Amino acid sequence: MVQPMQLLESQVALITGAARGIGRAIAETFAAHGAHVVVTDILEDEAQAVAAAIMAKDHPHAIAQHLDVSEPEDVQRAVMTAVTTFGKLDILVNNAGVLRPHLIVDMPLGDWELTFRVNVRGTFLCSQAAARQMIRQGKGGCIINIASACAKKADRELGAYAASKAAILGLTRVMALELGEYGIRVNAILPGATDTQMLRDVTDAIPGMLDALRAKSALGRIATPQDQANAALFLASHLAAHITGEALVVSGGEFMDT
Repeated sequence: MVQPMQLLESQVALITGAARGIGRAIAETFAAHGAHVVVTDILEDEAQAVAAAIMAKDHPHAIAQHLDVSEPEDVQRAVMTAVTTFGKLDILVNNAGVLRPHLIVDMPLGDWELTFRVNVRGTFLCSQAAARQMIRQGKGGCIINIASACAKKADRELGAYAASKAAILGLTRVMALELGEYGIRVNAILPGATDTQMLRDVTDAIPGMLDALRAKSALGRIATPQDQANAALFLASHLAAHITGEALVVSGGEFMDT
């Protein structure tokens, strides 16, 4: 029997916000392709369950770690856990994020600051710690930032979210420029509407919104977390060895003009 090709054989990947949704799908997909995965999330019990489910599927190289991406000590601990357990760190996926929809005139300062604390500060801190480790190892690496297609196209009530995701795009390009000499590739994925709990929390409160999102897609559906995980798998693998500083929109044609 021919075994399927494993694109991430023996690679070590740390995924933030991996207890649910896109992060969970990425962790499961990376493990299925031979990676050792560190499942991190502020929801520690759920992260533990994801790691256990991965190991139950004959991918016995998953551990879980509590991680508040906005806290430098937590970030350093997570990176060191990956290195102590698996000997190195090859891939970082910055997936952790929050969404607090408000009209600009009604935006509570606390929600604005929380959005930037998690989405931008968290991406910066995790990337900095991972890049330092990858530079010490001297064998390159890969950082993938999960941004959003709304970073390039305005949507009502997403002022804080869109601004934070646009900041991630700028950070992605600068990191790619600065880290390229070390063989570290940095790219971003810009998901369109994706069937996660974060999206459902919004659409459940607005009748007809889910159907409207489907109608905006050229493919007639919203993305699944697996669609985004497949994009991450490509960018993390050798198939994307000459791709850095790019922003890949995965929206089923919802954002073709971005």
